[in-house]
Amino acid sequence: MSKAPQPSKSKTLPIKVRVVIGLMSLPSLLLTAFLIKTALDGNWDTVDAFEVIYALVGMFAAYIALSGRRFF
Repeated sequence: MSKAPQPSKSKTLPIKVRVVIGLMSLPSLLLTAFLIKTALDGNWDTVDAFEVIYALVGMFAAYIALSGRRFF
């Protein structure tokens, strides 16, 4: 009895998935730009921790969309 061939997992995401991830990361990339502007203006004490975490997640999503790497 022979085993059926296993489907090979690609190490990169399909282009459609990368486009969707990239589009979904745009609002958090805008938040990143606003946070940088706030930091340069010296008003860093008005920024909440949630905003920083949301911006970091968005930058990670943009990296995934650009590189196409699978992390999970």
